Amino acid sequence: MPEGDTIHRIADRLAPELVGQTLERVTTQGLPRALAGRAVTSVAAHGKRAAGEAVLARTSPGRARLVLVTATGVYLWLGARVEISARRAPRHGQAIAALGPDILGDAFDSRQAASRARLHPTRTIGDVLLDQRVVAGIGNIYRSEALFVSRLAPHTSIGELADERLAALYTAARELMLENRARAPFVYDRAGQPCPGCGGAISCTSFGTPARWLWWCPRCQAAGAASGDGC
Repeated sequence: MPEGDTIHRIADRLAPELVGQTLERVTTQGLPRALAGRAVTSVAAHGKRAAGEAVLARTSPGRARLVLVTATGVYLWLGARVEISARRAPRHGQAIAALGPDILGDAFDSRQAASRARLHPTRTIGDVLLDQRVVAGIGNIYRSEALFVSRLAPHTSIGELADERLAALYTAARELMLENRARAPFVYDRAGQPCPGCGGAISCTSFGTPARWLWWCPRCQAAGAASGDGC
């Protein structure tokens, strides 16, 4: 599943190709939609979505959730959730409205994010970071990386953390995603390898519901630590 920074890169790549183009054909799951002749006015990203991204390809339109055809290309989304509605329709924007603020959005406020997380005092920080209704855009990679640089154990409950610590965690996640430079991750997918902080072995734990692997250092991230199955 692509993370928020990947979704933003896709939007940045598509915008020059699509904005200003006239739609010649639009289908969702192979069914034509009455959008031919409309112009694309903008391409924007918000948070992260289910697996699937826009690609230029030759494949059966019936396999794609969404197909946009212009004079210059065919764009397919193979596994995305699609909402098509009039701007003034009562249900317009419902899919995005269900998401929290985009961590990569220009107006993102880490203090507001901390306040939203605070509404879940009994849940663990490792769980809440992936909750797209709290803050949209953080996936498994940046959950692991942000917790590591913040020296927080994933098992720490929200109620144990001060607002300043929560805000700093979201700031760290945002900065890591904005940076996204060509470097090896601190902990993600590095089970058993030396921690860059203390040199001890990085652990991997099945975490959350549904369970996903999470990489962390029990020594550097000791607060609230709990043992788990390794991988």
